[in-house]
Amino acid sequence: MSGAAIGLFLKKWVLPVLTFGITLPVWFFLAAGIWLCFDKASAVRQAVDKAVTELVAGARLDALNAELVEQRRLRAWSDGKADEASKMATDERAARVHLETTLTLTDTEKRKAEDELAVLQARIDGLVDQQLLDSLHNR
Repeated sequence: MSGAAIGLFLKKWVLPVLTFGITLPVWFFLAAGIWLCFDKASAVRQAVDKAVTELVAGARLDALNAELVEQRRLRAWSDGKADEASKMATDERAARVHLETTLTLTDTEKRKAEDELAVLQARIDGLVDQQLLDSLHNR
């Protein structure tokens, strides 16, 4: 294709597409992508990500502890130690109650963190004030 043919193609097909009805979605997606890149580095996003990571790690640790208690109970049972197995079963029940309580508290904390995140994301100006910084710093 010659330079004139390419110029005519661009003027006839590409320019009208970019300047008409598709302009808003294309620029909207570009703006949203750029905003997401900058948002990843924001202090609020990092604080929320850290809180979620800590919640997940705590729940996983409790689950591993419960599994350890169960394995100990099974090992005690297989060795024929009925008294110890009974004690381990009691410990397991206590661990299960503790795990359920912790899970309930974790769900409550997760909902609270999600509500706080929604409030932060609802802010129109997107700026962080001193009160918000202090509340995040105290956690």
